[in-house]
Amino acid sequence: MNTYIARNFKSLKIQLEKKNLIRKKIGLIPTMGSLHEGHLALIKKSKDLNCFTIVTIFLNPIQFNSKTDLIKYPIQEKEDIKLLKNNKVDLIYIPKLKDIYPKNYSTYLSENLYSNLLCGNKRKNHFSGVTTIVLKLFLLINPKVAFFGEKDFQQLVIIKKIIQDLNLNIKVVSVNTVRDQSGLALSSRNKLLSSKQLDIARKINYNLKKVNLYNGKDVTHLKNFLKKEMKKDGIINIEYLEVRSESELKKLKEYKNKDTRVFIAVNIGKVRLIDNLRWEKC
Repeated sequence: MNTYIARNFKSLKIQLEKKNLIRKKIGLIPTMGSLHEGHLALIKKSKDLNCFTIVTIFLNPIQFNSKTDLIKYPIQEKEDIKLLKNNKVDLIYIPKLKDIYPKNYSTYLSENLYSNLLCGNKRKNHFSGVTTIVLKLFLLINPKVAFFGEKDFQQLVIIKKIIQDLNLNIKVVSVNTVRDQSGLALSSRNKLLSSKQLDIARKINYNLKKVNLYNGKDVTHLKNFLKKEMKKDGIINIEYLEVRSESELKKLKEYKNKDTRVFIAVNIGKVRLIDNLRWEKC
């Protein structure tokens, strides 16, 4: 089957209403484009589960807090389409901005339990922007399964929460963070780093992994230790470094058995990067 590209609601609806799709399980992978191996891992998972795989490409302006950040976000639509076709995606949906957010658009989804901590603490309305576009895609496409990476673990928790709260019949499948050989979490934003900045970014995960060599339980001591280690490698601008439970994102004072994850956001130059790692004591 050839890969079909839909660029408006009408062409999307035509494809979704085809008879041969009625009995198939739709797997949805929402993206903002500038695709990499992390996205391909989501596609592979969808294919492995025998889903009719739909990838969306939409640079969502309402989840950006900075116009400069939005403008600088790497766009490579032709390359993305070629990559998706090579990986035999069934349908690519690339809607226009005016279709998703028509004039005088004023309806937004707000999740209030997990959205105001970690990345949401300084990025006002970021997760409202994320949940609004994801919900719109859910309603337009009606998938049975949605695929998200663990790199943005907070986003993953929030998406699961809105599905639960709104009684949506959608299963979320998470995929482990895909990293380069140095351990750097793959991100479209990595393309904005200079070679020198990239060398610094590759030390984030290297230092984060030191949590599993730490023999104590005290979170404050661990955080201070990690910050000192990262600063030795030039990671100076740390927006946050927190230890929270995986299940409810609760702040922890001490290590909790196998429900503990370390979260970090750093700024390298003008590029903001996030990562996280499960803390499993030796």
